[in-house]
Amino acid sequence: MQFDVRRFPVVTSTMDVARDLAEQGAPEGLVVVADEQTAGRGRVGRAWYSPPGQSLYLSLLLRPALHPRRISWLTMIGALTILDCISQFSILSSQLSIKWFNDVSLNGRKLAGVLVEASFVADRLDYGILGIGLNVNTRFADAPEEVRRRATSLREAFGREFDRDVVLDRLLAAFGARYGRLPASPLADYVGHLETLGRPVRLCAGDEIIEGTAVRVEEDGALVVMTAAGERVAAFGEVVSE
Repeated sequence: MQFDVRRFPVVTSTMDVARDLAEQGAPEGLVVVADEQTAGRGRVGRAWYSPPGQSLYLSLLLRPALHPRRISWLTMIGALTILDCISQFSILSSQLSIKWFNDVSLNGRKLAGVLVEASFVADRLDYGILGIGLNVNTRFADAPEEVRRRATSLREAFGREFDRDVVLDRLLAAFGARYGRLPASPLADYVGHLETLGRPVRLCAGDEIIEGTAVRVEEDGALVVMTAAGERVAAFGEVVSE
């Protein structure tokens, strides 16, 4: 895949810029990178802590020939790409994991997040935008308490600064390799790195809270939870506690 990297000093969100360019007909491979986001976001509309000059904030425009039910594969590929990239910096694979559905953890603390937004024409995927926020040199002194408690960065893990351009180059190379495997499913690789399975979960699926043990991930990305009553429930949403 050929990448067209476009850099911005400040944006509301790289997702917003990528979406605007996608609607103007930009081709697959466009990468929007920002030094700062004033309204970065994660799943379910949550704000993404985006201090200037410290981390990687990027969105990739994709136009894959994917069935709409497989749009979650892009999230899986995004999470696996982060693992592939970070493992090049001498981090033991056992220190890295994925929390369903879109968080990458280092030693149990959130290192990165993935967000996918998509546009459809009738029953066809027009484009998908894969957003990645990766804490590279992030300092958390001014972050909200919840972020300080749960997050980490490469700088904290290694005790040194990283060149964000080097990390970006490795990230894009890793993504190109993963994306090039489509239409093969990334599910097996994704599940192999998942920390959520076998654990008790509270899954917030819209207005419903599903409690039980996470037992499987479906091909479309849904999490299957075994409830105390012995019922298997497959749903999308957010694991709000474990």
